[in-house]
Amino acid sequence: MAEGTPTFLNQVLLFEWNHMPNPESLLDDLLRIELELGRRRHTISNQTYQSRTIDLDLLFLGDHVQSSDRLELPHPRMTSRKFVLAPLNELCPDFILQPWGQSIRDLLHACSDETPVRMYLTSSEE
Repeated sequence: MAEGTPTFLNQVLLFEWNHMPNPESLLDDLLRIELELGRRRHTISNQTYQSRTIDLDLLFLGDHVQSSDRLELPHPRMTSRKFVLAPLNELCPDFILQPWGQSIRDLLHACSDETPVRMYLTSSEE
């Protein structure tokens, strides 16, 4: 983790839909939830990370590939972040992620991120 970056909790959720939702509408929903939970977006040009109340990212939507000013699918930096790939690997290790054409498991094993990822346990689970 970069020096000065506070510890954070990360969670990956996997959803199944009968019909693929509109990616832009789904992004709007996530941004609205962030706002309702107190997220305030600030643009700082020389800083890559900002501490935040909550950060909801749309990682991928099946095999859908998209690149626009608002949304890039799959998330362009997810394959370089062990804190994303490790929990995703618990949910769907064999899913082949496009456009890389590799499984989540293989992407995790190839990930060069050395930031430690630990499972969070509540005191009752320890």
